[in-house]
Amino acid sequence: MDFEGNKDYFLPEDQRKYFKKPLDELFCEKKDINRIINQISNDESIPKIISVGDVVTQTFLINSIIPDIAIIDEKVQRKKIKKQDYSLFEQEVVENPPGSITQAAWNKIRSAIKKDDNKIIIKITGEEDLLVLPVIIEAPYNSKVLYGQPNEGVVLVTVTKKMKQKARQLLLRMVKVDEN
Repeated sequence: MDFEGNKDYFLPEDQRKYFKKPLDELFCEKKDINRIINQISNDESIPKIISVGDVVTQTFLINSIIPDIAIIDEKVQRKKIKKQDYSLFEQEVVENPPGSITQAAWNKIRSAIKKDDNKIIIKITGEEDLLVLPVIIEAPYNSKVLYGQPNEGVVLVTVTKKMKQKARQLLLRMVKVDEN
């Protein structure tokens, strides 16, 4: 199986149920979410802090914390939201249709993770939900990835070998699509 972002992936309807369960620790209470965000932002041993989703990214910014990488689609549960000021970030834009992981989006994530100095926001035209998988696969070990779990809270993923394997297993449930 190709895990290097050299193909587009599509999530078939019959596989969606496997993607609804949180990948790691779920935080439901606002005070717990704010505490975790503040706690990880003060830990200099964490190589990358990455937020996936508009609400999670806004929560970082409300707490005056800028994640290393933020991935947003300017929507919450598929509804457009008010544009935010992301001027503190280097901004990138890439297309990624709902229910998919495009090669272009994966490569943009890989490129952002390799950069050391800049804070980067990747604005997705389409949907960012599944992009947590290439983020986990590409991020350095011990990085922290936070993403929204719809109607539940925020999931905090610590990138480990086991978590990378879990992300790859989920990717196996998706269909590889050739560009031709």
